[in-house]
Amino acid sequence: MPKPLSHFRIVDLSCVLAGPFSTQLLADFGAEVQKLEPPEGDPTRGWGPPFEDAESGESAYFRCANRGKQSRTIDLHTEEGRADLFELLKDADVLVENFRADSADRLGLGWKRLHAKFPRLILASVRGFASDVTASRRAGYDFIIQAESGWMAITGEPDGRPMKMGVALVDVLAGLYCANGIQAALLHRERTGEAMHIEVPLMEAALAGLVNVAAGALMTGQRPGRWGNAHPQIVPYQTFCCTDGDVAIAVGSDRQFEVLAMWLNLDLEARPEWRKNRGRVQDREELVALIEARTQASTVEEVLAFCEANAIPASRVRSVDEVLFRHGGELHNLLQPLFESETGEMIPTLATPLLLNGERPCAPLPPPRWNP
Repeated sequence: MPKPLSHFRIVDLSCVLAGPFSTQLLADFGAEVQKLEPPEGDPTRGWGPPFEDAESGESAYFRCANRGKQSRTIDLHTEEGRADLFELLKDADVLVENFRADSADRLGLGWKRLHAKFPRLILASVRGFASDVTASRRAGYDFIIQAESGWMAITGEPDGRPMKMGVALVDVLAGLYCANGIQAALLHRERTGEAMHIEVPLMEAALAGLVNVAAGALMTGQRPGRWGNAHPQIVPYQTFCCTDGDVAIAVGSDRQFEVLAMWLNLDLEARPEWRKNRGRVQDREELVALIEARTQASTVEEVLAFCEANAIPASRVRSVDEVLFRHGGELHNLLQPLFESETGEMIPTLATPLLLNGERPCAPLPPPRWNP
């Protein structure tokens, strides 16, 4: 399996999800990652259930972001702990941390001091808010950032309450940005010899993740609303009820809609405005009601059969366990078992969703056990 980062050493002081998720990706690419945990451990070790042994053992939350790493305990609030860290940094390429900026400075981990001591060390700092804004001293958790950034305001049913995403997607985005920034900094250092400080604010990762919603608000000055499973700019592009479940239909082109219109027995000569997405968005409620009247009289398989035969993107709405356990090899090949040397068991995990020369990178080490 390709290991393009096998000659780099990463020291990871981060905890919870964004920072660990980024260093797990670097470990999948072959980097050596040393995870340094406080005396009480990464908080996610206790975030459960589920735990591997009902009420004890490794948590699923910790397991999702820490494979490929070696771990040790370090107390940065002691001189001995800081001395141990600085000894590790002598041979490290990257330090990843997610302290608040003032806390990092008190621990001697601010950029200016570290850069003076270790001029080739790249520093990656995951923050709640950027260092150049007035909120910079606030702590940031994914849930708080989803509320603060507007994500909750656009998630949920139109007449329902604001809703968070089902996973900590802000943390995942920030982790991806962090890993990307680290790799860019490594390339820059190899060309110029110059190290860099990377800062990844969760708040700004969330705003960047608003993509077309943010672009629309910037263009019009209007407040985006909640659309449930519908799309604000494309119709039809949502879920529909069938006799035995729900189906998602995504009509991404006018040509696809013309085919769907034949299935619905719609006369587009009488409604020429529906030939273009603009007209379908304008008459959203009327058109969606016509489609749902047809799907409600059909099974999911009947709808999917028509869509597949006519190249219209569609899917059954599946549960997580269904897609993980029943559709490996058909919809994905992401499951990767890791061998746990201490217990002799195989630990199921999800590999990185990139293919390098046809293979999905996945660090061979399982998440490190807790040995305080």
